[in-house]
Amino acid sequence: MKRRSQWFVVLLVVVIAVAVVVGIRLRHRLRCAGFAGPKVTAAELPPAGPRAGNLRLAAWNIRNFPYDDRPQYPDLGYFRRTNICDLELVLEGLDADVLGVEEIREPRRFERIMRASGKGHDYRAVFSAGGGRWGQHVGIAWDTRRLRLAADPQEVTEVALDDTLRPALAAYLKSLRPGGVDLTVIEVHLRAGPRGYQERLEQYRRLADWINGWVQRAGDEDVVVQGDFNTTGPPGGTMDDELAAADRILGGAGLRRLINATGCSEYWEGPGKPDGEQISGLLDQVYVRGLEELDRDVPLRSWLHCFQAGCRPLISRPGHEDGTFWDVSDHCPLTYQVHDRDLD
Repeated sequence: MKRRSQWFVVLLVVVIAVAVVVGIRLRHRLRCAGFAGPKVTAAELPPAGPRAGNLRLAAWNIRNFPYDDRPQYPDLGYFRRTNICDLELVLEGLDADVLGVEEIREPRRFERIMRASGKGHDYRAVFSAGGGRWGQHVGIAWDTRRLRLAADPQEVTEVALDDTLRPALAAYLKSLRPGGVDLTVIEVHLRAGPRGYQERLEQYRRLADWINGWVQRAGDEDVVVQGDFNTTGPPGGTMDDELAAADRILGGAGLRRLINATGCSEYWEGPGKPDGEQISGLLDQVYVRGLEELDRDVPLRSWLHCFQAGCRPLISRPGHEDGTFWDVSDHCPLTYQVHDRDLD
């Protein structure tokens, strides 16, 4: 009887061990679901290494994290569930001190992933309460080892013209370094598509009004507005038409647009039938006010597939899959830098 009990205990231990191993492998497969194509490499991310007292800022639309409900087309390289493993590699490689994000449908889960991926950083994040029709929240994270939140986060509900649209989010951050930078970061995700052009013009106006009021209240001219502006242009018009209008309206609030040295910030399927060939666009923008600390030697750039493909047409089909395009986001992360020191 005693011998039988011992064998039962051994068998139970073996069964539990096997279940644990199977569970770990299954969890890994679910987290890392995607394509067998090339993974994220250092060549498609910002250069690593010390930044001589600079802060790196980043913005990224992480498509409907963690899952997009639109149809999947595996035969064309379409897979819209977020590959968490690839996402973690990108977040670690961005090495951002401030990170703004859009289309976060599960903010708590994303913050856990970000904190685990932020080697050398101790991130804290805030997210908008509103997420519009699809629950797409915007968020701002910062490294608490280098920056502190200097005022309560502000949800800019004026930008959400109706319940289907997303509010903006503002965070006033101050460096922990004596004489370091302080700035307000505003993350936006504006109305999409050419048919949304008139609504975007109104969003620009309301954003400009809010920023003018905020600068008076905060007593600080340094403002960054970044994110997915959806600058497609009006129906029958061009992206340049819209950028000219946005520059004019936001210029009324003292904002100037940073030129993207890469030249694009996302890829899309184009107007025809999906065929696995994607074309580039420039939907994501960064505007700044004041901010004399901007590092002009390190221009605003887009990374991942935008950088790798050089904004040329991108093929994503079985055997030619991009490492992040369909299993993380169609958008590319943007980075730029500011000096975190007194320039006087």
